[in-house]
Amino acid sequence: MAVFIKLEDSPMFQKQVRSLEQTADELRDRCQKLYKGCKKYTEVLGEACNGDMDFAASLEAFGGGLDDLLGVSIGGPVLSKFINALRELATYKEFLRSQVEHVLLERLSQFLSVDLQDAKESRRRFDKAIYAYDQAREKFSSLKKTTRDEVVAELEEDLHNSKSAFERSRFNLVNALMNIEAKKKFEFLESFSAVMDSHLRYFKLGYDLLNQMEPFILQMRSSINVVEEVEYAQLLQYFSLFGRGAGGLCSPSVFSEFDFLCCYSRA
Repeated sequence: MAVFIKLEDSPMFQKQVRSLEQTADELRDRCQKLYKGCKKYTEVLGEACNGDMDFAASLEAFGGGLDDLLGVSIGGPVLSKFINALRELATYKEFLRSQVEHVLLERLSQFLSVDLQDAKESRRRFDKAIYAYDQAREKFSSLKKTTRDEVVAELEEDLHNSKSAFERSRFNLVNALMNIEAKKKFEFLESFSAVMDSHLRYFKLGYDLLNQMEPFILQMRSSINVVEEVEYAQLLQYFSLFGRGAGGLCSPSVFSEFDFLCCYSRA
């Protein structure tokens, strides 16, 4: 970070100021690009959250209610647990989106619209003060001995005021640039660390939720496998009885494996 040993308007001072302004301009370009990417990311997270909610709603409509016989027969009561989990995951995603927006997007917007803009405006006011001060000095130095005292006093006061404005604008410019220099050392890392912490919390919450559901999910899959085996055995018995009734023409031994599996899948 540049350190101003003296704030007098000297070539060294101007060189340091220009260097800091170039850094601020480059930082502005990078912040604008990061802001666009961050804004796009929050929009994608919002769309993903809405997509999760829509998917949960479609599952709910598919499963029906407890008094829906078709819904009960296709596993509606079980689906309700999955639907609740999906909606809970969607709230975690919305939390992540809000955190990214708050700790990064809003801070970037503040840095661009306030800190960097303040440095830009301070440079504009400084240039204006330099011009006014130069004009006042030129007018005062061009006074003649015959000039009336009241005119001399007026120009002298104008010179004093313009010099004060020049010194004040110079101090404000340095202060704005040093503020940017100080913030760039910690502001961004602080925001990025907070964003990554939000991601950690998001995935941890999701993992904890699904980890709690894992026994239920495994139990359901095991139960489904048992039901499939029972249904398969019943279908096999059906084909066996049907085959004997048809003179053996439709027994499982006559069917190809592919035909039998097709019949089983349709059943």
